[in-house]
Order: sequence, then structure tokens, then C-alpha cells
Amino acid sequence: MMPSTQSSGACLVSTCGRELALRETELRASAAGGYARTTVVQRFANPHAEPLRVSYQLPLPADGAVGGFVFTVAGERVEGQVQPTRIARETFERGLLEGRTGALLEQTRSSVFQQEIGNVPPGEDVVVEIAVDHPLAWRAEGAWEWRFPTVVAPRYLGEPGRVTDAAKVVVPVDATTVDGGPDIPMTTRLAIRDEHQRLWSPTHSLAESCIRGGLD
Repeated sequence: MMPSTQSSGACLVSTCGRELALRETELRASAAGGYARTTVVQRFANPHAEPLRVSYQLPLPADGAVGGFVFTVAGERVEGQVQPTRIARETFERGLLEGRTGALLEQTRSSVFQQEIGNVPPGEDVVVEIAVDHPLAWRAEGAWEWRFPTVVAPRYLGEPGRVTDAAKVVVPVDATTVDGGPDIPMTTRLAIRDEHQRLWSPTHSLAESCIRGGLD
């Protein structure tokens, strides 16, 4: 994900405009039988002297489903729960009023989610993990294809007023950093039945290792 002034997924921005730097992003995937579970792991840091409430957008596959949501802050790992939108928002806001650190993940479009984290302690790192279950695409040449979005790009909105919630999908772009974003390493575990099957990527270099046995 490329850095942005606000919400491309590469920086968290508080309501007062202070940023939390993105330390790293990693993708971890396991694939078998035409399906994959991919976990997006992002580590942010709060370098400021006060706790912050922050938000950002991140892309996820439109044909996928969130299967897990975890955040870790100040050494404490918290697992998310699926709740109706209104109840989830109330739970999140109540936790912040009680002085606890909380996180909320809401879907705004088929492939775009809004992440909020409140009461991020000063000087602490925040690690967010989002697991997504999604199908692989079958290509005509006889191969499974894994794809995963890494950028929330600006969208066509048409005439003013055409999109009633346009403010939720507007993404500022910082042209000075488009070519210098952080690397996104990826680790993938595949169940391969035929030893003659091979991996290839038209866009990324690959390093392979073979472990006998099934996926956990």
C-alpha cells in the first residue's frame, strides 16, 4: 500500500490530523482446493505524547468474507466479534468512553473497509490482523490465480450529489510518494498434489520451499 496524506491504508490519521506511521505490512496466505485464507498484518506506531483516535480505509477482495479480526496493543491481543452495525458502533464508543483501546471494522463498499482504532496509547505500536476467506480464480490455461488488492484508489463519483456518501470513499493521493511506498512481503502455503505443478508470477519475484505434509 502506498503512503498517502490520509487514508490509503499506509497511514492512520487522528481527528486532529496527527499521523501514525506505517511500520510494515505483510500478507500471509494459505490456499487449497480453489480457496484461500489471506491475513493482512499491519503494524502502526504512535510517536506522539498523547493517546489518539485514528481511522483509515483498506481494500479487501470483493468476493471474500472477513473470517477473523484481531488487534494487539501494549502487549494485549484482542479478538473482534461480529455484531450488527449499530451495536458494534455503540460497543466501540462505550469502550472508548471507559478509557479502553478499541477497534472497529466496517464495510463501506464491496471491496473497501473502514478501520477505526481509539485510545491508541502514546509511544505504543498497534498491530492489526484481518483474515479474509476468498475463492481463487481458475484461468483458461489450467491454473489457479491468487490476487489481493493493496490500494484504495480514487473513484469516479460523477456529478456532485450523485453519490450520497461520497465523503466515505474519497481518498487523497500524495503524488510525491507514489513510487516510494513500503514493501509488502508475502508468505503463502499451498497444498500441491502434483510435484510437477509450478508457481509463477508475472509481477513479483518468488522464493519457493517445499514442506511435505498437509496444511494445518
